[in-house]
Amino acid sequence: MPSEVKVNSAICGFNHKITGQLEGKTVITDIETDCSKVAKIAHMEIPKKQTLNIKENYVMDQAKDTCCVTCIVPAGVLHVCKMELGMLSKTLAKQSERVSIEFNDE
Repeated sequence: MPSEVKVNSAICGFNHKITGQLEGKTVITDIETDCSKVAKIAHMEIPKKQTLNIKENYVMDQAKDTCCVTCIVPAGVLHVCKMELGMLSKTLAKQSERVSIEFNDE
């Protein structure tokens, strides 16, 4: 069963649905989005070895020329990869429900 996450980019007004499935040593991801920038990375075939750190990272390499610097979609894609690779429990992820950035007035 493919992994799926929803990314709410409230600041820029877009919601994205990211799905991914492991095929051999590659995670195939697809993103449903209305954002023209994210649409440029809507389909990726991500080598397992290039998801393990921030440097030499396929997702970050693709995003750096298309997404805004503060875009949270690449992190969502990497969470999908980690679930598909068994490095993040799908059960734990569902129980946690979300990852968030909170802006305070202080």
